Amino acid sequence: MGYLKINASLITALIERWRPETHTFHMRCRECTITLQDVSVLLGLRVDGALLIGPTNLDWADLCEELLGVRPQEGGLQGSVVKLSWLVHHFSQINNHDGNVEQLQKFTRAWIFRFIGGVLFVDKSSSKVFLSYMQFLHDFGQCITYAWGPAVLAFLYKEMCNATDYRIKSIGGMCILIQM
Repeated sequence: MGYLKINASLITALIERWRPETHTFHMRCRECTITLQDVSVLLGLRVDGALLIGPTNLDWADLCEELLGVRPQEGGLQGSVVKLSWLVHHFSQINNHDGNVEQLQKFTRAWIFRFIGGVLFVDKSSSKVFLSYMQFLHDFGQCITYAWGPAVLAFLYKEMCNATDYRIKSIGGMCILIQM
């Protein structure tokens, strides 16, 4: 998913102007911020609807097996995080399952989950995704009722606040929103 080009210099310059206390960029002439309206208009994500709230004490390997049909082996699962490379390895050949609706749903979940970890909720290493988001992919009809926009914005705000610490050398989140 490397087609989104991030301008690291621009991101760095803007993070230097980010104020965690007010969640705003302090510019020479005034303050500005990224709003839910920006998320809705620029990304097309829903900003109203069911909140992304769920249990965090699930058996993540069981959830993977239930929703994706594959249980992560040693090294693929680290606590509540799975490597994106594991998803690519197991779900790169969709043509192997032509006509099998259940398998196509699992591949669809895997693709959406990869999109979540590779674009919407990017971790600092850009190589892992939190399994807590997978629980919202049980039912595709229910999935579209969730307010993904506020969750994406809150995650980005948290990452920008963390990045203001001079010891932090990288940032996660949907950084494309910062440079838009």
